[in-house]
Amino acid sequence: MNRIKNVGVILALASVVVAGLLVSQAAASTVTTANGTWTAEPGQSTTYGAAVQQPINANGSSNFKANGKTVIPVKFALSQGTGAFRFESIFSDNPAVTSNDFSFLSWRSNTPLTLADITQLSAVYVFTDGDCAVGSLRWTVRLNDGGTNKNLDIHYQPGAGGVSQQTCAAGTSGQNMADPTATDPNVVTQNFNGTHSFSNPYNVTYGEALTQLGSLPVVGATLILESGYGVNGDQVVDLTSATVGTSTYTETFTPQAGSPSTSVCPTDEASITITKVDGAPSGDVNEPLTIQPQDNNGIFRIVDCKYMYNLATSSLSGVGTYTVKATIGSTTFTVATFDLK
Repeated sequence: MNRIKNVGVILALASVVVAGLLVSQAAASTVTTANGTWTAEPGQSTTYGAAVQQPINANGSSNFKANGKTVIPVKFALSQGTGAFRFESIFSDNPAVTSNDFSFLSWRSNTPLTLADITQLSAVYVFTDGDCAVGSLRWTVRLNDGGTNKNLDIHYQPGAGGVSQQTCAAGTSGQNMADPTATDPNVVTQNFNGTHSFSNPYNVTYGEALTQLGSLPVVGATLILESGYGVNGDQVVDLTSATVGTSTYTETFTPQAGSPSTSVCPTDEASITITKVDGAPSGDVNEPLTIQPQDNNGIFRIVDCKYMYNLATSSLSGVGTYTVKATIGSTTFTVATFDLK
């Protein structure tokens, strides 16, 4: 079995729906319980709806005079709801895009644990794209071995077979991967070579690992999906639940269902970008707008719980169709379309 790169960063991602587009932006995705904390990447998404305000029509039919004196108030309101839970590892997109290279769901206990205290590691899952490969899907239990943190990887694919043959072992959805009676050598112990001696320098059964490592303190337990080096392409999992059981408690993470959007007052900074789509406007010109002070710093103001920007037509390049986009964090989305004529 091939060892893949270590996932040691805890991040989270949310999704945003604006003007009919699904886009992404960074956000925390954590669930805290009496026994500890779950952290997910990308995790539960958040949906946002945008509604452009007058004088710009939502259907893109607005036309204004290209006289160099008009100032067009660009305003839009936000709403927010809970979206889908995302657990995916995508390697088929632009190589420069690394934000979706892996997903994880991590449990950190409030009380000290040893490996022997963990009685259950399980997940109810279905791959909707790809399959287990190159050590992914796996549970990684981080153990403190004499003052050094090391990874104990428990793979969902059988220990035998080359990379091209690796698929999820039958029946592993919902199965306890911390079973000391399991016979599959799917546990990678190579990080503990030198301080411990195993029957195989790489893969052993969970029972053998437990015999030698059971007394080591647990730093955390993480369910990881990672396409490694893209050998088997993208991986997307429909994760129903994940469970960490111990001698004193059982914690199950269950993704939330989606919820309708409700109105919110924006707080994040949003920058504005104007793009000229074509030079052939259509339709009748709207009534002239009252001349107002223009904004020129490229940042939407937040006014009455709405984003607003006074856009001067003198800053544009004459007649044609324009789109207005907003960028919040690393996310860019279209909020309005209008013509100058």
